[in-house]
Amino acid sequence: MNRCKNSGPRDDETVLEDLKNRFLAAIYRKDPEQIQHIYLEIVDHATQGNLRLNENCEKILRQIQTAFLRFHDVIVSLQIDLSTPFHELKTLLSHRVRTRQAHVTYIDFKHWQTWINLDAWQMDRVFENAITVQLTSGCSHFCRRCNEWAIPGVRSHFSFQAAEAILARLTALNNTDPALYGASDPLDWEHEGDTLADLLIPLARRTRFSLLTKVPRNKKNTLRRLIHHQIPLSISVTDRNRDRIAALEADTGIELQKQHDSDDLLIPAGLDEDFTDIKSSITDAYGTEITPEGVYIIIPTFTSALYPMGHKKLQVTRKTTVFPEKKIGRQALLVDYFKPLEMTGEQHRSFHLPGLLDVQVETLLLDTGSMDLSPPGMRNLKEYFTIFDEPARKRRKQMTPSILRGLKHPLFPPGRYHTLKEDQKQQYRRKITAHLDFCKKPVVIQSRLLAASFFFDAVQKYLTGHDVQKQIIARLIRAEARHLESMYGPMAGISDPEAIFSTAEHPFFDRFRYYVTGLVFDRHTQGIRRFIQTHPAVYDPILDRFVPAPSDVGVINGYT
Repeated sequence: MNRCKNSGPRDDETVLEDLKNRFLAAIYRKDPEQIQHIYLEIVDHATQGNLRLNENCEKILRQIQTAFLRFHDVIVSLQIDLSTPFHELKTLLSHRVRTRQAHVTYIDFKHWQTWINLDAWQMDRVFENAITVQLTSGCSHFCRRCNEWAIPGVRSHFSFQAAEAILARLTALNNTDPALYGASDPLDWEHEGDTLADLLIPLARRTRFSLLTKVPRNKKNTLRRLIHHQIPLSISVTDRNRDRIAALEADTGIELQKQHDSDDLLIPAGLDEDFTDIKSSITDAYGTEITPEGVYIIIPTFTSALYPMGHKKLQVTRKTTVFPEKKIGRQALLVDYFKPLEMTGEQHRSFHLPGLLDVQVETLLLDTGSMDLSPPGMRNLKEYFTIFDEPARKRRKQMTPSILRGLKHPLFPPGRYHTLKEDQKQQYRRKITAHLDFCKKPVVIQSRLLAASFFFDAVQKYLTGHDVQKQIIARLIRAEARHLESMYGPMAGISDPEAIFSTAEHPFFDRFRYYVTGLVFDRHTQGIRRFIQTHPAVYDPILDRFVPAPSDVGVINGYT
């Protein structure tokens, strides 16, 4: 079933992302023939499609050029001369900056609607779940570590009428807190003398749109007006603009709210991306993104060679059948990325997918358990597995009275149990039984094995159809895999996975990672397959646990 994926002919973004991944995999393999062949294919695609390539295509091309420079010594050592095509692509990108900055375009709402070509119900879901509205394509800044890989120079804006219509529709749907930036500075937006202040001041009392700016040099008056009307905003401060912001505060007499305020943006992404490390991400929200050039579903992931922007963009088309429920801030931090996501479709009914999206499996494969990878407040897989530890089980048992009281609040705020509908009573009884069961040691042990089985099944299915991504992941986790192999390899030679999982000698997560990394390197496949067959599992969103799969239901994973 097609969920969040385009079908039919591949669009330029998909083609270029695939070429980027193939190029990196060839570099990791040190395959001179493929490095040259793929790079020439990239340059040819960029040259042939230059006029139609959008903002995201240019971002991918810039990622490829950054990777080329990062691995230049490797390419030279393989005696490949790609200097001519490299400069050809560099010239093409420079020419795009000059020509498109010189001819900034304005996109009206009707033109945009025609371009994205969505059904009415899809438009409703896009606006209801919007987490980002990027009013401008391109950015007046060129932050070295931009996680969004914003393309240099302002290229296009939504027209005033289009921006006004978009914000009005968001407000009518009570979606009043999206971020108004993305891969742009919100203060860059303008149209025929109007600025962001003219757009937002009429909405000031009804919205809490998020603004993060570096204050473009000619936008001081716009900033003053926004602050005067108490429109909340934050200033991104680094060494490049610290003195200018201090002078601006002295000149205006206003103390500005600052974010970051460090030497540089903290995550070494953008032009500092090394394509060999796994890093955290600044993306901490699930939902949709509206831009002048398209609409996307946004799923957070780690910043890495697979996703240098720290999130997966899934283009929304008429073939898109489901949308993730909007989650931002604390709500987003409470989402466990390794569980099936909550979605909504045409009928406006929330439900959970039966399996994981591909990007979720990729995040699982890259999750080493390091706290440096997860934003504060977000649970990683290592922390999740601690709920099955004996101290956690005993705490749950001790806290039973307060937990049962907590189960009442979502179900019967106004009345009592007898006022509930029968399905609500059944759900309440089921949750009580599930909690009491989860205090029993045999159930907890089984639940841990079921969770591991669900994840293994997702990984095996994903690796079967993603050879290029598998090579990239193998490069990113190879040091961890070697370390785990040295620790558990001898034990695995005489024991099956279930026997190793049953020992308490080592942390469960380490043993789990041993097998996950082994699957990437084509080890333990038969043993893990038997383990999955012995413990078939599905996710139960009501209980928020992995439970035995019904005999007539297979485990479903691998959505794109």
